[in-house]
Amino acid sequence: MTTGLMLAGAMTTTSAGAAEITFGGDARARFHALDNYQGVTQMAPKDSDESFWSSRVRLQFQINTKGGAYAVGRFSLTDGIWDGQSGAEGSSLAYGKKSNLDVDIGYIGVPLGPIVVEAGTGYNTMNQFIRADDAYDFLRAVYATKTTTVVAFIEKLSEYQENTTTDPLTGEKVPLLDENGRQVIDNNFTTDNDIDQYGVNLIQRFDNGWKMNAVFFYRNNQQDNKDSMAGDVLFDGRVGDIRLFAEIAYKEADYQDTDNDGVGGYVAVKMPLGIASVSVLAGATSNGFTASGNFGGDSQEYAPFVMLSKANSDVLGMLNTGVLIGSPTGNSYFFNVAPSIRVSDKLTLTAESTYMNADYGDSNLNIVEVGGIAQYKVSDGATITALLGYLDIENADKNPLGFGLALDLAF
Repeated sequence: MTTGLMLAGAMTTTSAGAAEITFGGDARARFHALDNYQGVTQMAPKDSDESFWSSRVRLQFQINTKGGAYAVGRFSLTDGIWDGQSGAEGSSLAYGKKSNLDVDIGYIGVPLGPIVVEAGTGYNTMNQFIRADDAYDFLRAVYATKTTTVVAFIEKLSEYQENTTTDPLTGEKVPLLDENGRQVIDNNFTTDNDIDQYGVNLIQRFDNGWKMNAVFFYRNNQQDNKDSMAGDVLFDGRVGDIRLFAEIAYKEADYQDTDNDGVGGYVAVKMPLGIASVSVLAGATSNGFTASGNFGGDSQEYAPFVMLSKANSDVLGMLNTGVLIGSPTGNSYFFNVAPSIRVSDKLTLTAESTYMNADYGDSNLNIVEVGGIAQYKVSDGATITALLGYLDIENADKNPLGFGLALDLAF
């Protein structure tokens, strides 16, 4: 830590004449114990037993010039499962990571009057009911006041026609690779068929603490000759001490790759009860709509899913089974109740239970989740979290059971 601070101080001093550099980041070490997780997303859990540790350290920096322009970058170190091969080829990296030194943020920002133009790779965060908090290649223009934020953006989802093949294990489409492990591009780069996404995100604050967060997407898929749209709007605010939420989202059939347009939504309430609080959520989806994997993750103030959903980096995603809220083939409805009590300034205990009825292929299934979360604040920026979860799937011979322990540091 001392060496890092000395390095940061040296870099700031060296660059002081032209720019200011600031550093931050996070680190974690986590233990996972998972029973009967194999086959869960096919609604047929198999007898399986996994236990492992994972860890990661991330460093983020921002360089601000005197003229107001800036650059932001972030890289992670050894993000993956402990397997005795850290730093070597073949070590068990986290999903989507290419090496033990991996970069997920790198973009620049330039102010042009009241608008800031940003371009590069980073997290273009929207409402997480409609899409996950993933990194994108983007060009965006941001206009912000105290009450209104407007972001207009273009995202590059695919450059050129990428050939795919079918994974024999999952049945999903995956990139087709040549003998050197490189992506096979159709027509040897002679046909520039891309997938681009355009959109607008509006965040509007109203009186008495109410806020609207709306987003619209238009996807131009030149590879499949399909154009499609999606949209989402979230309202949240307070009535006295009670927090209220309501969200509705729409995905055109081609956007979610189904036969019909999908719709999903919910209402939620969070009520304080002295040193305790309780959140309640009720929602439904239709025609193949599923919420993103990040729905119910750390940044959400209600419905803290322990087993459902698929948040990759959140503490609440540690035990996720990959079963998303909603139905990939039909309709669903779901309920969640999550009471929480603050035992002390350092310790918070939360219990949660979710019931979901959803179509899966030709079946209609009842799915019940129960989970518990204990979070202890060790010091400013350092927490220990223990999670326990159980997922009951109707007619399943086995059901998933998970335990997790997380040590997280933010700086």
